[in-house]
Amino acid sequence: MKKKLSVAALLVALLSLISYGTIAFFTAENVAHNVITTGNIDIELLEWADEEKTIPFPKEGIEGVMPGAEIIKIAEVKNTGGNKAYVRVGVQKEISLENEDSNLANPDDIQVNYNQEEWTLGADGFYYHLKALEPGEMTKPLFNSVHFNQEMGNIYQNSTINIHVTAYATQAANNGNNALEALGWPDSQ
Repeated sequence: MKKKLSVAALLVALLSLISYGTIAFFTAENVAHNVITTGNIDIELLEWADEEKTIPFPKEGIEGVMPGAEIIKIAEVKNTGGNKAYVRVGVQKEISLENEDSNLANPDDIQVNYNQEEWTLGADGFYYHLKALEPGEMTKPLFNSVHFNQEMGNIYQNSTINIHVTAYATQAANNGNNALEALGWPDSQ
């Protein structure tokens, strides 16, 4: 019995030494808090009704336009975000005839005078600004005016013409060499 007791005492002593040995090691801990803030992309579409860009294009539109008229409608985009951005713009013409089937209307009777020096038409139907915009920078106008064909017939009387302009932006940093190569454009059209 004495042998069993000494083996048991030896085991208890051994376990005590192991547990004390584990507790006796020095430890340390350190936590680093790293804050990383991402950049942002934001734009503003501006439309003007005068060449001096002092009168915003009216949201309710312009009334009484006659065949052969040319109205001032300037569309440009400003980078209001904190990072360099590529810009593209979609333009859609919609004609609603008052007394006729609107499918009879010819969208080519309303001609938007596009700036083809600073903008290019992509295969997807969007107009791409040729250079990235720095924060606070504005594009050259995509167009300055809209012309109504002199030959527009009576079917256009009291019609409503909507020119929908929608601007999009995506980051320029690490995103291709130009707007046409850039990825990440928002879903649209």
